[in-house]
Amino acid sequence: MSSINSLSNDQLISIIRNGLQKATSPKRITIVGAGLSGLVAASLLKESGHQVIILEANNRVGGRVYTERKAFTNDQYMDYGAMRIPETHQLVIEYINKFNLPTNKFINTTSNDLFYVNGVKTTKEKYDQNPDILGFPVAASERGLNSDQLLNLVITPIIDFINQNPGVNWEKIINNYDQYSMEQFLKYNPIGVSLSQGAVESIKVNLGTRGFPELAFTAIFREFMIFFSNPTFYEITGGNDQLPKSFLTQLKSNIFYGQKMTKIVQDKDQVVIHTLNIKSNETFQTSSDLAIITVPFSVLNFVDVIPHSSFSYNKWRAIRTIHYMASTKIGLQFNSRFWEKDGLYGGMSITDLPIRFTYYPSSCLGSDGPGTIVASYTWEDDALYWDSLSENEQIQQALQDLSYLFGNQVYSAFVSGFTYSWTLDPYAAGAVSMLKPDQLKELGPYIATPEGRVHFSGEHTSTMPGWMQGAIEAGIRVAFEINDLQT
Repeated sequence: MSSINSLSNDQLISIIRNGLQKATSPKRITIVGAGLSGLVAASLLKESGHQVIILEANNRVGGRVYTERKAFTNDQYMDYGAMRIPETHQLVIEYINKFNLPTNKFINTTSNDLFYVNGVKTTKEKYDQNPDILGFPVAASERGLNSDQLLNLVITPIIDFINQNPGVNWEKIINNYDQYSMEQFLKYNPIGVSLSQGAVESIKVNLGTRGFPELAFTAIFREFMIFFSNPTFYEITGGNDQLPKSFLTQLKSNIFYGQKMTKIVQDKDQVVIHTLNIKSNETFQTSSDLAIITVPFSVLNFVDVIPHSSFSYNKWRAIRTIHYMASTKIGLQFNSRFWEKDGLYGGMSITDLPIRFTYYPSSCLGSDGPGTIVASYTWEDDALYWDSLSENEQIQQALQDLSYLFGNQVYSAFVSGFTYSWTLDPYAAGAVSMLKPDQLKELGPYIATPEGRVHFSGEHTSTMPGWMQGAIEAGIRVAFEINDLQT
């Protein structure tokens, strides 16, 4: 049987455009989860002739592609899950084009980005000209280098090495350095420049890794590689949830909402998914030839598997231990776009205040009307602190932090707010899979492997975890895997 490793990027794109080969022996397939991965797999498998049922615990499709509209007025919205699409993520762009969805640039960063760090308020332009302005106690050899340049001292040689032979050399990096946390690698670099604690702090504060010093170097490095080439980013105009919703034309009749999986039972003839209707408390059983489980492993922890031995030891270890990163977003709507008076048309603010990162809207630039900003975007430890506050307390704290940047006008312009913690979402139990040291090396080979009649998909089973690209890649891979089965 072929694997995703034998599918090139061109083949993945070809499958999106042309579908899979028609099934020689159509199967009954139950897919658990109507996130992007489940929808992609269902779409391809249905098209190739299989019978597909999708069970979704939530009352909407999209999973962690989630756009909130009800909390805001005047057609304002905010993407609380996936919010930006790098130009290099061709599978996402392929589906956007397939569904004729409108896009605009997501302005990730500009020279006017604001910094408020160590009590110093400045702009990205001024910081880049004089990085020492923020007062991090760096070594003499590190003075005059901004956070990106400091990080590049360590990661550029590794990126150059990988690019010489990506498939082979990425495996070498995993085998040799997966045991390091990001912080350890920066401070005790085994193959090059080591950074001072002050330089590491500047990277953690300014580049967003303060919340996850204990996570694997390989996991964070994979994230940095996406941003390293400074790609153009896009967003779907009107909200990124339009992508998963576009599958409904084809799949509406196949999806059953409010169905929370409680048990997976398989034998040599079939697999039965037990679910609980979260509104009526009725229990259901759905039997099929095969099942595709797309839910995060963090959630799969709470599902009974019978017999226990139908999943291998290494799969159980992956389910029990793979790390899911916390993330919280606070969206605030204002009756005027006062940040644009400071030249903030898109882009972000970076602070060491609790809000950490703020993103300004990239659409309707220069308009008179209201605007909604991602007032706070936090990850891991930085996000968990917010869970101790009520929603109202979170909104008030975010306004207070923003007042350091914009003064008291934030209070008079404030209209409404909405907060979302992915850790507290019962169907996600975390924002994205972000592995700890040794997990990619030790568990990576077992995350996506089938267990009997049960197959696995979702961003955590992909080469691009935490991104829509990864979810789509995993959806195509599992559909190809199943369609390729001969019996």
